[in-house]
Amino acid sequence: MTVNHRKLPAHNRGGRIEAPRGRSDLQARYERTLILARGSEMTGDKVEAERFCQQADHYRRLLNNQAA
Repeated sequence: MTVNHRKLPAHNRGGRIEAPRGRSDLQARYERTLILARGSEMTGDKVEAERFCQQADHYRRLLNNQAA
């Protein structure tokens, strides 16, 4: 049995409720993902490092949109 997540409201997907993110929360998430990316690079996990870099880039774009 499969569940079509597109029909569910956002707060029911994965059991999480998406709260509006403030600038300080986004900044903290951005910095944390950069740290995780650097740590993954240091351990030699290139795939995980790239994933964290992409996630940090997403937060950076959100921060830039809020500043505009």
